[in-house]
Amino acid sequence: MRQLLGFGMVVAAALLTACGDGGNGGTSTGTDGSGTTSPSTTGGDGTSSSGPSPSSPTTSSDGSSSSEPGTSEPSTSSPTTTGDEAAPDWVVEVPEGGGWFELTASEPFEQWAAANLDPPTGYLGSAAIGAVRDAYCNPIFDHAGKAFYMFGGGHSDGSINAVFKLDAATLKYSIAVPPTPPSAYPPDYTAPNSPIVYPSGATNGFFQSAETLTDPADLPYAAPFAAPQASHTYSAMSFVDGKLILHYGPVRDADVVSGTWTYLDKDTYGPQLVKFDPNYGEAVLQSGTHTANDPETGKAWTTLVSGDAGLNWRARVLVIDPATHTIEDVVNAPWDVNGSSSIVVGGSHVYLFTPTVADDMATSTRGWRIDKATLAVEHLSLTGDLPSWPDGAPTQESVVVFHDGTRLNFWNYSVDADRDAFFRLDLEPESGAGTQEDPFVLAAERDQRPLSAMPSPALTYDLTYIADWGVVLFLPKASAKLWAIKL
Repeated sequence: MRQLLGFGMVVAAALLTACGDGGNGGTSTGTDGSGTTSPSTTGGDGTSSSGPSPSSPTTSSDGSSSSEPGTSEPSTSSPTTTGDEAAPDWVVEVPEGGGWFELTASEPFEQWAAANLDPPTGYLGSAAIGAVRDAYCNPIFDHAGKAFYMFGGGHSDGSINAVFKLDAATLKYSIAVPPTPPSAYPPDYTAPNSPIVYPSGATNGFFQSAETLTDPADLPYAAPFAAPQASHTYSAMSFVDGKLILHYGPVRDADVVSGTWTYLDKDTYGPQLVKFDPNYGEAVLQSGTHTANDPETGKAWTTLVSGDAGLNWRARVLVIDPATHTIEDVVNAPWDVNGSSSIVVGGSHVYLFTPTVADDMATSTRGWRIDKATLAVEHLSLTGDLPSWPDGAPTQESVVVFHDGTRLNFWNYSVDADRDAFFRLDLEPESGAGTQEDPFVLAAERDQRPLSAMPSPALTYDLTYIADWGVVLFLPKASAKLWAIKL
């Protein structure tokens, strides 16, 4: 990608090291931990969590781990929303047809986390707490449980590897998976992107527990449970069956029921990719990976991009079952899929948009749609009011696109004049045959809303439309309160 804060990596191993993803030259394909975790902290009110109790993971033969069920029922991502769920009080307060509305009863994430992290200090990086949201990270939404989960940071930004939960109904934060305490950092782990190497030289890419650290020199640094480093996530996460699943880099599962990491693997998808085509290369998914999650099926439609490894055959879309970490299909077409591409599920199709660049401006003028059932690809040409932004701007890579049940909505968040508007795309073609030579023509219309005082958002990749409530709930940046809008 053209602006990844100077990563400059050309091989997958270097990518993992620079992004804090465990690529430190170890040979183990996974790790796990033992031990339990302390209760999570309930957001905002300082009382103890009513969330699940932690449980001890057990090791499988491939180095991954699983947990006995906790005391709470896990959320799932498979059921379709019912449309009859009563909206919380804050939704009623958001004006119909209005602009972005600050939810003043909410608390800034950074402020809340600083008061509730345990331990509260000792983490590494230039913005240890803020990086969880602000450093190339986009929260993932659990449609069934009506909650957002955040995991982020990495690179030089922050070492906090906790998973945070935002309950969309109550607007309260909590800690779903506790962070690795700084007291468990090995002596040579001096920055969020440092390799995790213990005094004996032991390394498997992750923070290890006493279960896998057998040398007495390493035991003073044993973590409560095995965990990955903090990492950029872009928008490459899913939420299925009570687990946050990160597709970019080493595949990682955070079990928010047990409060532990239950699957850690350096290269889950690479070996699968080369079985589809050896030209894809056996490497982890690269920087700029973007996932569109389908709440009806649980499938994760994920862009396969060349990224820093320069794997140019990787201009495809993957159909992934996140629950089993399985690539079910690779969708091929004569298109340009890269780290600036947006992908979104809309009804019976998955839509992909890659900006066109001219005169140093990026504009959404073209796209493709994939039939979810048949995987047939149709070409799209966009007309009307279209979002444009400076090409290579450090504040925006891809344009945000979400489906509201009827139309696709583009949000051009980094351009001040567009932050209070949506570009609403009619999905009924005006003309065309859907072929490369004669694409379907779809028209967009600008929906200007009243001006708001929303702060300029951190680099973001998606907005989530909560269909049951008819709103979008959004955290612009770690230092901000929550904002919402009704369409």
